[in-house]
Amino acid sequence: MSNRIFSLVSQSVKRNKRDFIFSSIGIIVGIGTLIFFTALGAGVKETVLEKIFVIGQLEVVKPSVGLFAGNQLSDKDVNRLTDIDGVKGVFPKMKLTFPTSARGGKALIGKDIWAELIADGIPPELVQLDDPNVFQDFGAIDGPACETGKDCKDGTYCSEEKKCEMPIPVVISPTLVEIYNGSIHTAMSGASGALSMLPKLEKKSLIGLEFEGVFGKSYLGRSSKGKTETKRMRLVGFSDQAITLGATMPIGYVKRLNAKFKGQSASEEYHSILVETESNEYVAEVSRILKDEMGYSLSEKFEQAERAGLLIFLMTLVFNLISLIILAIAAVNIMHTFLMLVLERKRELALMRAVGATRSNIRMLVLGEAVLLGLIGGSVGTLLGFISTLVVDLVFKNYVVDFPFKPDSLFAFEPWMFGAAIGVSILFCVLGAAIPAIRASRIDPASALSGF
Repeated sequence: MSNRIFSLVSQSVKRNKRDFIFSSIGIIVGIGTLIFFTALGAGVKETVLEKIFVIGQLEVVKPSVGLFAGNQLSDKDVNRLTDIDGVKGVFPKMKLTFPTSARGGKALIGKDIWAELIADGIPPELVQLDDPNVFQDFGAIDGPACETGKDCKDGTYCSEEKKCEMPIPVVISPTLVEIYNGSIHTAMSGASGALSMLPKLEKKSLIGLEFEGVFGKSYLGRSSKGKTETKRMRLVGFSDQAITLGATMPIGYVKRLNAKFKGQSASEEYHSILVETESNEYVAEVSRILKDEMGYSLSEKFEQAERAGLLIFLMTLVFNLISLIILAIAAVNIMHTFLMLVLERKRELALMRAVGATRSNIRMLVLGEAVLLGLIGGSVGTLLGFISTLVVDLVFKNYVVDFPFKPDSLFAFEPWMFGAAIGVSILFCVLGAAIPAIRASRIDPASALSGF
C-alpha cells in the first residue's frame, strides 16, 4: 500500500506541478532565511565567544569589595579551584611588577627602537602552538659557560652571566598585530624619521623575531631593587591566551624576575587565575560557586562575554522568528492550495473511496503530497540559503576593510542545521495540509459521484 500511495503522490505532484511550485515559494524563502540567520548567529557566536570572549574560561581576580577584599591569590587558591566539580583546568597568571623595556626592530626597519614592555606569565600548557616545545621555561636549565656568542649552539646566546642561554620565549595576542596594522601603521605613515618606515606586519614573518628585554629599567624609572638585567627574547608564536597589549612568557620567568626585582613575596602572588570548565554547560554553576560560595571576583571580560552571548542569542532568536513567521504564512498558503486541489479532485478522491480506499489512505495521500512538497521546498531553500552565505562571505572578504578579529567567514555550519531546516519545512507543509487532508477523507462517495 505504501508503494501505491507513493506512486499516487508522485503522479498528483506532476499533474498539479504549477500549483505546487507556487505553494513552495514561501517555504523556499522561509527555509532560506532560516538557514542563513541560524548560520550567521552561529558564526558571530563562534567569533565573539571563542576568540574575543572565551565563555568557557573564567578569570578569577583579587576581590576588591566584600569580606574577602584585599586577599591575595596564591597556590592555595589554585588548589581550591581545582577541586570544583566541572573544572577542567586551573592556570595562574602573574604580571611583571617592576619597570621593564624592550629594544629591537632593526630587522624590520633597519634601526633599533625602545619601547615600554608590559608582560605577564602563564603556564606553558595553556598555549597551543604547532611546536609545543618552543614555549617552555628554558631558564630553569643551566647552560655551559661562554665568552662570546660563537661558543653557544642550538639557538642559544651568550648572556651577561657568561652562560649559553635560550632566549626567553614569548607569545603575543593576534589582536596586537591587528591593532598595529589597522591603526598604528596608518597613523605612523605620516610621521618623520624611522617611524614612517614601519611596515605592515605578517604573522608568519614575525615568528623567530628576537629583541632585548631590559628588566629593571624603562622610561618610567628604575626598579628599587636589583641590578638592571638584559635578556634576549624570541617571539615563538601567537595565542589568544596572551596579554592583549604586551608579551606573554612562561610563568617561571616572571616568578624569578619578580623575586629578584621586587622581593620573594611578589613571586608568590598571582594577579589572576584562569579557570577552564569541562564544557559551556558548567559555566553558570562554576561562576556561581566562585562568586557566591567562595567569595572570588570574576574579571570584567566574563561579564562582557555573558552580555555578548545574550545579545547574540536574542538577535538570532528575532531573525529566526521572522523566518518562522514566513513559514507560517507559507503554511496558510499551502492550506489554501490544498483545499482548492481537494475541491478540484473531489470526484477523483470519491472514486478512490468507492473502489476500496479508506479514509486513512486518503489522508495519507494528501499528507504525502505535503511531505514531498516540504522535502523539495526545504532542500531548495537550504541550498539557496547556503549559496547566499557564500555570496555574503565573498563580499565581506573582498570589500570590507580589515579590522581586529575580522573572521574568515561570518557563518558557521553544523550538520544538524541542514537536517533541521528540511524537517521544519516538512512540518509546516504537513501543518498546512492537515485540514485539507481531513476534509478529503470525509468526502462522501455517493454524493460526490451522483452527478457523474
